[in-house]
Amino acid sequence: MFIIAAILCVRVFGQLGYDGYTEWQSGIDRTINRQNKFVEPVYPLQMFTRVQFPRQFSRRPQVLLMHEEIEWNKNRNINYQTFVSDVTVKGFYINYLINGPAIIPVLRVRWVAFVDSEAEVQYVNYQFEDLIRLRQGFGTRFQDFMVQYYLKYPTPRVVAFIVGAEIEVYDSLTTTIQIQLGKPTGSATPVRFLTRDRCHINTLRIAYFISSDYSTLMGTLGSSDNHFNQFLDNENRMKLRVQRFEREVPSTFIFESHQNVLAQGITGFDVHSRAGNFYIKVGGEYVDKKSSTYHCAYGTRGDTVLQYMEVSYILHPPALPPYQMFVEENVTENQEEAKIEEQQLLNESLIP
Repeated sequence: MFIIAAILCVRVFGQLGYDGYTEWQSGIDRTINRQNKFVEPVYPLQMFTRVQFPRQFSRRPQVLLMHEEIEWNKNRNINYQTFVSDVTVKGFYINYLINGPAIIPVLRVRWVAFVDSEAEVQYVNYQFEDLIRLRQGFGTRFQDFMVQYYLKYPTPRVVAFIVGAEIEVYDSLTTTIQIQLGKPTGSATPVRFLTRDRCHINTLRIAYFISSDYSTLMGTLGSSDNHFNQFLDNENRMKLRVQRFEREVPSTFIFESHQNVLAQGITGFDVHSRAGNFYIKVGGEYVDKKSSTYHCAYGTRGDTVLQYMEVSYILHPPALPPYQMFVEENVTENQEEAKIEEQQLLNESLIP
């Protein structure tokens, strides 16, 4: 079985900015979590789950999905998709489609919903006929595309998340998807998909987040930032082998940092297709009130042979007006319990 996990601890929160009207909320869906119908599935497997926003939006928001955790069989073809439907001011549906043959017993999804005139979500489906170089051949292959968006973003930034794929790995030693984003322009961003060995990518579903608001911190972390790859060493199989990253953030994030909307998900990976159980764990820490650094760590354990891993993140500041902040101080008992649970998950995800 393969497992890719991006475990992120964050409190669900919405925001109303000073300089422009924005609302942000975030949460996690754990619909697929080792139930019998996912462990012993009958394909095609389709289902959906209703997500209700903690607070109603003023108008219909955009919804971004990203995967924090996914598990599947080793040396098996994988075919799955997640997508959003029926978005209203009160909630939306997350739809799951799994076609096998790989069993996917775990799939945890992070969602971010927002009303923000300087941000945009695009879901792009790359079909079989589009991926001519990636769906056949062997060795290192790549294919280039362009992601287009409205001209309202003079200096945009873009991050990408994998939210669906059909991959053939029967004769491949690796399962590989790598995304490289080029320099954005006012209307488009070049994107390159790479794979290697005999890994054949038949379809891809990518979620792009585009923003020109520099109060939103976003980027990609991974092996490209690390000269030495720690994940090939699997001698220590009892403990997590962790890679840590740090990012300096603007001072606007320091005030009441626990209120920040923090989200991160899987952007790319390269794992040995015929190794043992595949396991990756990613954790993000709140920006401490007395710190100017955002901390992130991910790692693996057991027999996993991971040669490449990248995650993308989005961090939004707590731009709340005084009256809204006063209301939010009255936290319910359930919110306090959720906060304690999230902190426990964070402590487990990072090695001291």
